[in-house]
Amino acid sequence: MRTAGRLREKVEIYSNTITKDAYGQDVEQRVLKCSTRADLKHNSGNRELENSEIVHNYNKTIVVRYYVDVEDYDLVKWNNVFYRVLDVEPNSEYQLKTITMEKIND
Repeated sequence: MRTAGRLREKVEIYSNTITKDAYGQDVEQRVLKCSTRADLKHNSGNRELENSEIVHNYNKTIVVRYYVDVEDYDLVKWNNVFYRVLDVEPNSEYQLKTITMEKIND
């Protein structure tokens, strides 16, 4: 792969799992699936007022290798910030996956 030098940013991919705690309540946990290198691009970002609260909406795109296990309902952690995966577009010709994501506002 000639573009391997562009994969400079370290990202972690998490999946949400639901387990039961000691009281029988469903608890959602983030479980680390893998950590890998990626090429990160900033697409857009703005501030919006939602429910009398300022929310920062940022959209980013990362490119990872084709073998990285990532699905539509996973989370990506970059720079200690979690992002929600919106779209995964595999490209078998270049052995890459392009992942579109948005920042999770906690």
